[in-house]
Amino acid sequence: MNKKTITGQFNFALGKFQESVGSVLGNVQLQRAAQRRQMDGRIMHAVGEAQDLIKRSLRQRAGSL
Repeated sequence: MNKKTITGQFNFALGKFQESVGSVLGNVQLQRAAQRRQMDGRIMHAVGEAQDLIKRSLRQRAGSL
C-alpha cells in the first residue's frame, strides 16, 4: 500500500460521511461535493493499486533475470 491508496480510501470514507451529513441536513450541494470526493477517492485508490502492481511486477521480473 502506498500513500495514494491510503489517501484514496480516506477520501472515499470522508465522502461517504459528508454525503450522509448532507442527506440529514437536506443540503444537495454538500451531497454532490461528497459524491465528487468519493469518486476522486476511488480514482486515487485505483492509481495507487496500479502503481503497486507495476512495482511488484518489475521486482519479480528483475529477480528472474
